[in-house]
Amino acid sequence: MSYKRVQVAESALSWSETMKVYRKSVEPALKAFKKQKVLLSWSVVQTGDHTGLLITEFETKAKMNKYLKTMLAIRQDVIADTGMQVWIYQGPVKASG
Repeated sequence: MSYKRVQVAESALSWSETMKVYRKSVEPALKAFKKQKVLLSWSVVQTGDHTGLLITEFETKAKMNKYLKTMLAIRQDVIADTGMQVWIYQGPVKASG
């Protein structure tokens, strides 16, 4: 069973401006977690002119908690810099046949 985490973000900035901040501050951390095998996968999806989703998948809840502790400071900096609002949904994902 893996764990998925979906972060819904809405910003007053345009999507391209938000992605500039994302690529500078968030993406390097995600790549490092992927290399360390903390993250199974991650993706960013644009859902509107000012909104998007960050979807992350973890093998275990312990790995997800490790990710959360590190990313909290980064997320708070991004929110402070952009005025972004964030909602987070997370939980286990079971395979179905």
